[in-house]
Formats: sequence, structure tokens, C-alpha cells
Amino acid sequence: MFTEGSEYLYTATRKRSYFDEVTILIPKTWSSKPEYIQASNQSFDLADVIVAPPNPRWAPDPYTKQYQGCGKVGVHIHFWDLFLLEPDVELFYGPLGRILVHEWGHYRWGLFDEYPDPVGDSDNYQEFYFSMVTNQWEAVRCSYGYNGLPLKFYPNHFPYYRTCNGNADVGYEEGCVFVTFEEGTTATSSIMYGRQYYDQITQFCDANSFDETNFHNSEAPNKHNRLCETKSAWEVMRGTSDFENENNPPTDGDADTRPDFILVQHTDIRVVLVLDVSGSMNDDQKFVKMIGAAANYISSIVIEGSRIGIVSFAKNSKILSKLVTVYSNADRNALLDALPKTAEGATCIGCGLRTAITVLEHDGELNTEGGLILLLSDGEENEAPYIDDVKDEIVAAGVIVDTIAFTQAAEAKMYELAILTGGTPYYYSNEPGDNTLIDAFSATMERGEIDDHDRRVQLLGNSWLLDALQTRSASLYLDDTVGKNTEFTFRWTKSNYNPGIETWVITPDNIQLDSTYEGYTYDSKFKIITYKIVGTAEPGSWTFGVKNPVPNAKEEVFYTVTSYATDPNVEPILVVSELSGSITDFKNGEPVIAYAEVRQGFSPIIYADVWATIDRPGGYSPVLIQLLDNGAGADITKHDGIYSRYFTQFTTEGFYGFKITVVNNGTALKLGDRPVSRAIPNLPPEDGDNPPKIGNDTIVPPWNPPQEPTGDPVPLFTRDVSGGSSNVPEVPPGYVPDTDYIPPGRIIDLRVTATSFDSKTVSLSWSAPGDDLDFGGASFYDIRIADTIAELADNFTDATRLAPEDIVTGDLNNPQEFGNTEQFVIRVNVTAETVSYAFAIQSWDDAAWSSEVSNVVLATIREYIPPTGGPPTEPGLSLGAIIGIVVGAVVAIIIVIVIIVACCCTTKKKDKKSKDKKNKKTPKSV
Repeated sequence: MFTEGSEYLYTATRKRSYFDEVTILIPKTWSSKPEYIQASNQSFDLADVIVAPPNPRWAPDPYTKQYQGCGKVGVHIHFWDLFLLEPDVELFYGPLGRILVHEWGHYRWGLFDEYPDPVGDSDNYQEFYFSMVTNQWEAVRCSYGYNGLPLKFYPNHFPYYRTCNGNADVGYEEGCVFVTFEEGTTATSSIMYGRQYYDQITQFCDANSFDETNFHNSEAPNKHNRLCETKSAWEVMRGTSDFENENNPPTDGDADTRPDFILVQHTDIRVVLVLDVSGSMNDDQKFVKMIGAAANYISSIVIEGSRIGIVSFAKNSKILSKLVTVYSNADRNALLDALPKTAEGATCIGCGLRTAITVLEHDGELNTEGGLILLLSDGEENEAPYIDDVKDEIVAAGVIVDTIAFTQAAEAKMYELAILTGGTPYYYSNEPGDNTLIDAFSATMERGEIDDHDRRVQLLGNSWLLDALQTRSASLYLDDTVGKNTEFTFRWTKSNYNPGIETWVITPDNIQLDSTYEGYTYDSKFKIITYKIVGTAEPGSWTFGVKNPVPNAKEEVFYTVTSYATDPNVEPILVVSELSGSITDFKNGEPVIAYAEVRQGFSPIIYADVWATIDRPGGYSPVLIQLLDNGAGADITKHDGIYSRYFTQFTTEGFYGFKITVVNNGTALKLGDRPVSRAIPNLPPEDGDNPPKIGNDTIVPPWNPPQEPTGDPVPLFTRDVSGGSSNVPEVPPGYVPDTDYIPPGRIIDLRVTATSFDSKTVSLSWSAPGDDLDFGGASFYDIRIADTIAELADNFTDATRLAPEDIVTGDLNNPQEFGNTEQFVIRVNVTAETVSYAFAIQSWDDAAWSSEVSNVVLATIREYIPPTGGPPTEPGLSLGAIIGIVVGAVVAIIIVIVIIVACCCTTKKKDKKSKDKKNKKTPKSV
């Protein structure tokens, strides 16, 4: 697949790129072979392409998971193993290498599908539109040169389909689908149109009008044009780091596109804790909190069979424990005894990193590749070697470095090091309510290959600052997808009472657990109380409480509730979070986007309540924002289980820490259908009533109509995860927090919901943007109307602006808060039987900031709409016969056109005048 795809990619990118090296991560459960080398920073979670069991949303189709918008790198490409092994796959989807390149366009360059998508873009789905270029009804396709027929399908009926009522002049009846066929197709693009199984389709479409077979159809109402501002695939690609500024120019001659394959395999988990014991760690209980988190990690979180080492650093570094393979409590106790006891001296982070490499080498017995370093520090480095002095050695060692910036005073270079090595930078604020310390330690056990059933699921995690004698309690939903090895863990920092806090846990059956419970343990040395629930924890609402028994002192208490999957046949509900960047260029207006994917196995969970809490520098209070799966603002696809939101409430330079909380109060659904884009199979319509299968999954015909997402209710649940952190190195000059520095967000879901010839109106709908991207509400809307999409896309300010008297329903000066649905009815001039107008919107806020121009939509008002007919009553001509007639007719028309052009060239050589493009019609079968 990669060898074939590499050659196809080389052609498609015009000799600019191919797959030079492919690293394949062999499952750890497979027997080792001499040709497998030690994996370094490769992991299943971070792979470009994964081969995994089928996703019920898309099975058996391959798909690409995309969090971000146009031109942004995706999450991964997902192939089902049986899809790659099934011999008949290429009959229906084309060569695997070509399928890979289509998905690579999604993944690598942030392209979107150019075909009507009833699954991943159902709210904007349409098959035909009235073209302002050709002055006739066209099928949504790119490029124009695809041949095909408008057909209407009737599931569970014979005959299964018929040709549609209507034609290219008056349009088609509702429910019509454009079915392409290779014969008669002259297009050479676009690969993103999904017909890469046609031999002649070898290009990503471009905006070069001199190449008609590859010319981008910027009018087509598809997801790519909507999200990419009508730009062609090549225009988007040229704006990415792969090709901008003449990067990767075409090769001279032909390149050898065959990739080299490297086979790697993980062995065990190897982690070295690199802990700051400089003098500043004694301030504000930082040292105590670090040791408490490390002790909790060693005693409860480290997976059996993992190898753990410990290094401390101040002015110099010291090996506190070589790698210890954890099999027993004795091994854990040995590591606990090795934890540092005191803190003093300067800060030499480079020293600690170099010593960690020595520990990973294990006296020369082990390869450092694949090892993980967890680096924690609270201050700027002030002793050589510095991070910059050793970072090349760290990269060459093939290790991953996760970093914990302990308070705002921590060294910012740690963020760069984490990114450089494929690690994750964390920020711990040292304030009540922040549980990032334990989250960062826990994440080291999820590197490499961890099956979902083996993941430690954090249901709740936080901290409280309790006043003297104060009592607090909290509740959570423990669902039936988890319940094995359930633990309630409590830590405190100051009190020397025995124990320093009073705790209890109440089960769903209202049974109170306390220090007499058989699963209760108390570690006085590290100030940890744990309730290990015996057997399988009962699903339902659990409550726990903590009391500070000290009469004259406050106490900070950390709590976590964790569990594992109970049934090997039932996947646990998981939350996976990500940020748009670990370093944010807010100085130049860049925001942070928080993403949270809620899933069970590979099935998305929609309608959950998802919130992000953001710790901010400068002494400002945390901000709470709701993440949404609504297909607006930062969220590019509705109902895909990926919840998104911009964060714009910056205060000053420094670290911003994110925490994600997800709760289902009874509204959430687990989807079993396909809510996002997928590969398009090449199915003949005759076979549509009995489509073939890949394994046990039926291939979904491309003409299936859009449907509302359906799914099964999921149990009540609670989840808490770290959302990561982002460093803002600089803010704009003179920036003052809470001032309006950010414009409203771009509207990406503008659509036409209705048109009326009789009342001469167009109805538009969109999700209201915010004042600052998707926060708050804008101040007014600027809606423009034009005769062509190009006028609005290229020169929005020159187009006609709608006045208040043009608005029948809606208020230009009173936008709603972000996310609410706006519905406007607009009065237009109707001067012919069929009239089309293009619309776009720009939003403005009260500080005179304007948004980017929205997606452009086309509204067609027509007097006559072909009636919707019933199902066919008897078989007509076969599709093959119809194709033959249509292609023959097209050829005849072309011959006539050629003769006419030849005559014109002979008799009127001096009268070569181009006709108005708007009046030009290209003959097509539709």
C-alpha cells in the first residue's frame, strides 16, 4: 500500500513528495524477531496511520480523524486490518495506495472531501446546485469533467432506482443523487472527490483555469469549499509547511519513490523520574507535594512489569535508584525509600537529564530508545549544563521527555524540550483545585501500547483547601463500563495528626466506608489514605468526604478516584484531550483551542457535558468554558464526539493549564452509525439493493441519504483528565487583560434553509459567533449579496451590503450569544424564472474588530421545481445502456461543437472575442 501510494503521491504532488521512510510499530504482544529494532518515541496513540479493529461508525471504510480546520494536520488515518487483507476490497475502493493518498490529503494537509457528504456534513448536504458559471444545474463535483447521471434510489424496492425528473435547465426533483461513471469522464482531479479509483484521476485540483481537467470547482457546496474558503486543494497545500516558500520543489527527473521500511517494537515501560531538589522547592509546600505525588505514583499507579528509576538534581545530579522492575510490594517500597528527603542548592536541569540517560542505559545493558523521562522543576536553570547544552544528546538517545512546570517560575525551555522529543508539557499551578501533578505522573503509564481495557480511568481528581475543622464532600457517577480495581485516594501536606485528615466513602447502597473497611490503607510517611474497593465497585452515585480535624490550621487535600474496565468484552468510556499547541503565539493573535474526544472504544459519545477549567498566570482566577460538539466555531464537525472551544481570556505571558471534566447526566448517546467523512466505494447502482460486505460489515452505498445521528443511551458517568498546557511567551505590546484584542470567530456553517419564488425571499441560518472568536456575542452582522461566489470570496467589501429594510426576519444589530442558531429571511429581486445569489457574512464587535468572511452560500430561487415522482414500476433500460446513450450523445455534441469552432476559426480569425463566462455552457450529461 505504501509503495504504491508513494508513487501515486509523487505524481499527485507534481514530483514534490513521496513516502521516503515508513516506520511500522509491531504490537508488543507479537513474538520478537531479529529485524525488529527498539521503538523510541513511536506509539499507537501518536501514529500517522493506525491499523485497528473496525470503527462501527465507518466500518468497513477507512477514514481520517481531524480535530482542526483547513490546512491543519489531523489526528490519524484509520484502516481496518480486514480491509487491508480482503482480496475484493480493490474491486470496490480501488488500489489501496490511492486510497491512502486520499486519506493522506485529509491527514497531512487538512483537506476535506469535495463530494456531497451525507455523513460528515449532513447539515450542508446537497447533490446539485445552479451554477453561476455555466447557467445550468450542476452536480456537486470537482472538477467539472466527471460524467454521470442523476438517479433516485428506493431501498427495499424493485427496480431499485430510476432516472430523476428534471434536467440541467430546470433542476431536479428532491432526493436526486449524482452517480458518476468512468466512461466519458475527462477530469484528472480531484483526489479529494473520492473517485481516485478511476485511472485518470491523478491530481489534487488547482485554481489554474488553463488546465480544465484539473480546474477547481469553487462553486460546489461541499465541505472543502466551506472550510477552506473556496480554495483549491493545491492552494491549501501550498500554504502548509511542506510546500510554502518553495519548500520541496519538484525533483529533476524521476525519483525512486520506493520507501524504506523500518520495523520497531516496544519492550517494557521504562521511566526515569527527574526531580528538582533545589532550594526553591522548599517554598509553598512544593517539595512535599512533589514527593507525595511521586509516592502515590509508585505505590498505586505504576503498572506491574514496568521499570522505574529516580534521579534528583540541584547544583549537581544524583542517581537515587537505578531501573527497578516492579513486580512486588518490596520493589515499590525500595523505590519509595529512594525518593529524595531534602531540597537545597541551585538548579542544573541539564545535569539531571544527562544522568537520566545514564540510568536508561542501565550500565550499558539497554538501548535508551523508547525510554521516558519525567522532568519536574519549579525554577529557571542557573547552573550549566543547560537544557540547550544537552538537548541534542537527548534527541539522539531516542527518549521522550514529559515535563512538569511547577508554578509560573519554571524554566520555559522545558516546553520546547518536550515538544522536540515528542513528549507532553504539563503545568502545575500549586493552587487548590489543580490535580495536574498526579495526572502527569499517571500519563507515563499510558505511553507505548496500552489497550483501553488496561487504562487507568480517572473518574474524578481535584484538590481542596480546607479551613480548620472544615468538612467537604463530593459525588460522582461510577458507570458499569468500569469498576475493577477502583480506588479513592486522599493526600495532604501539613498535618501530623494520625491521620492528618478524616475521610469516608459512601456507596450507592448508602453504606459508609471508613478506616475499618478492609480495603482501607494509611501511609503516615507520605500522608496518603487509600480505599481499595473490594471486588467490582457497584455502578451508581458514590459520595466521599474529607474533614480537616486540626482546630487552628488550614490543610490542602488532594483526591483522585480511579478505576479500570470490568468486562473484557465491554470497552470503558474514555476521554482523550489535546490542545492546538503547546506554545501559543498570542502576541500575533493566535488563540488556544481545547479538544476533548469522548468515546467508548471507537464509538463517539455525543450530547455529554464537557467543560475545561483553565489556570491563568498573573494571579487571575481560573476560567471555566464549555466545549461543544456543534460544528461551529472551533468545532469543524458536528456530532463526531470531539468537543472543541477557543480559549481567548489571556492575562499575561506564562503557562496556561487545562483540565477537562466530562459528565453525563442522562443525555449522552453512543453513536453506532457513521458521523464523519469516509471513503466512497465504487458500487454500480444495480448492486445497491444488495451491497457487498467486507467481513461482517456491509459497504455503505454513496447515495444513502443523510440521517440524524442515532445511538444508544450510555450510563451516567463522570470523567476528569488533564487537558495539557500551553506556554504564552509574549503578549501584544501594551496588552491589558480583559481588553478586546480578538475579533469575532468566522462563521463556518452558513447555509440556505429555504427559498421562495412567490415571496421573493431567501432564508439563511448559521451559528452565532462570539465577540472574541467563540466567547460572548458579536455586535452586528454585515451581510453581503453578489451575483457570483467569486465576487464574495475575492472582494467581499465591494459586494452589495444588505440594509435593514432588506431583512424580513432577523436583526443585523442584535446578534445572539455564541452557538445559538440565527435565522434570517431576506428579500431579494427575482427577475427571471431561475435566479441565483451568493451570500456571505462578516461579524463585528464593539471594539471594531471584524471576523473573517464566512463560508459563501448560493441561493437559487426558481419558479418551477420538478415534481417528486414515485418509485419505478417496471425495469427500464439498464444503467449500461443509459450510459451508452448519454456518452454517445455527448460525443455527438462535441463533434458538432468542434465543427462550429473550426468554421468560426476559418471565417472569423480576426473576431476572436471571449464570451461572457456567465453565459458559457459546457455540455454534460446532467
